[in-house]
Amino acid sequence: MSYGLIVADVRKGTFDERNLDLIGFCNILEVDAYILLPKGDYDVDLSYFKRVIRLNMEEADFLNPLNIGAIVEKTIEKFGRPSIIIFSSSSSGMEMASYLAGYFNVPIITDINGLSKEEKVFFKSCYSEKVYAHLRLKNEGFSVLTIRSGSFKQHANKKCEVTETEEMDPPTLSEKRSFLGYVEEEKQEIDITKANFLISIGRGVGKKEEIAGYEELATLLKATLSASRPVIDKQWLPKERQVGTSGKTVKPKVYLAMGISGAFQHIAGMKDSECIIAVNKDPEAPIFQYAHYGIIGDMHKVRDKLKELLKGL
Repeated sequence: MSYGLIVADVRKGTFDERNLDLIGFCNILEVDAYILLPKGDYDVDLSYFKRVIRLNMEEADFLNPLNIGAIVEKTIEKFGRPSIIIFSSSSSGMEMASYLAGYFNVPIITDINGLSKEEKVFFKSCYSEKVYAHLRLKNEGFSVLTIRSGSFKQHANKKCEVTETEEMDPPTLSEKRSFLGYVEEEKQEIDITKANFLISIGRGVGKKEEIAGYEELATLLKATLSASRPVIDKQWLPKERQVGTSGKTVKPKVYLAMGISGAFQHIAGMKDSECIIAVNKDPEAPIFQYAHYGIIGDMHKVRDKLKELLKGL
């Protein structure tokens, strides 16, 4: 039986939560999940996998895309050809996946966030989720795929009664590129990842002068002000306030999104909030697909009404 080969998403000795999406993807396709892991004490529930392949190499070498081709080649020699090789759509996953597809000259589909098993079609959303691409693979060999964070982790519930573990020595490592280290962001005065209540503003805010009104609303609600990328790119709020794939992932009890359309990069950073409330004048805005409550209307009018009510208490 063929299998799905997962290349683990790891960082500084941590097994990233994104890996659950890769496991869930294999479960939907009903293929056994094999996973490649570098040397290290990773907190991994082995029962998710049919086989765990532990490589005798450091994490830094494992994340080097110049090594992944030879690693997979050796894996195929030992365990046979997989039907798919799967990465997360993280910065390291996307880099390794594209290199691997070129190394083997096989098809690649990136950033998958849906599929039809019966029709053998993969879906990926484009243009702030206003368009969905339907993609089908024609080849009979294996393919390389990357999976969008949060798309399939709810399906990561299949437990294998017996998990086989193997140790494998890596092939000769490339000396053309080396890992220097992680660059950590400076600690900021406000950490939006620890906030219980976030008011997040987007492109709909219109101009910088309007932000003061949202800061006042945040104070009245005892909330923290955050933003989507367009606001940060204009430097209207500091980078540490950005929510999304290029910002921070947050899980507050309440997430009030005002004037945010709901591009997938932003959704990935806040979709696990306990309660999502969206305010947008566009009834077709993708954010409403994820919101528990929605208001179709002018965000400034909603802000001012809320301030009026709160000041009257």
